[in-house]
Amino acid sequence: MSVWIYVEGGGNNKDTLKRCSEGFASYCQNLVSANHRPKIVACGGRDEAFKRFKTAVDSSQAGDVCALLVDAEAPVCFASSVQHLQERDHWNFPALVRHKVFLMVQAMEAWFLADRQALADFYNGGFLANSLPGSHTNVEAVQKGDLERALIHASRLTKTKGEYHKVKHGFALLALIDPRKVADASPHARRFNEFLAGL
Repeated sequence: MSVWIYVEGGGNNKDTLKRCSEGFASYCQNLVSANHRPKIVACGGRDEAFKRFKTAVDSSQAGDVCALLVDAEAPVCFASSVQHLQERDHWNFPALVRHKVFLMVQAMEAWFLADRQALADFYNGGFLANSLPGSHTNVEAVQKGDLERALIHASRLTKTKGEYHKVKHGFALLALIDPRKVADASPHARRFNEFLAGL
């Protein structure tokens, strides 16, 4: 079985796309045995991620599994990730059958709030963990607009890395956070983790 995960992130730069792919791969390695690791495809923007996912689904062979992982961008009011994206982004999904769609709610940075110790360790002194919004056990409730702003504020006094930067810091943090903590704090992340663990 071949598994491909098409992820939002990395922009349009070859180096940042590589970092994005490596960050998500490191996160997945904590949940998947070495001989079942999926191929991570960093796609840049969310529309490009959907486009590439849709093309992959349409051309997939028997036994292939394609998954899409994108930010929700807003609170999720539907039971289905597909329905959320159909309503919000007006995406027309192909027949999925064995293929999967997952959301980071409300954005990738929400996952970091679930493991505040990893954040403090990464910034190595001066990180204001107590200033972060919401509860580390319910990160999906934090509004997308508050996530990056809160991380910038909490890291502004750190001396070695400075203020949070999505490209410079985000993908490195993906490699450090504990997927179990993320799953405990986000039902959507739990579904993604369970998918990985089942490979």
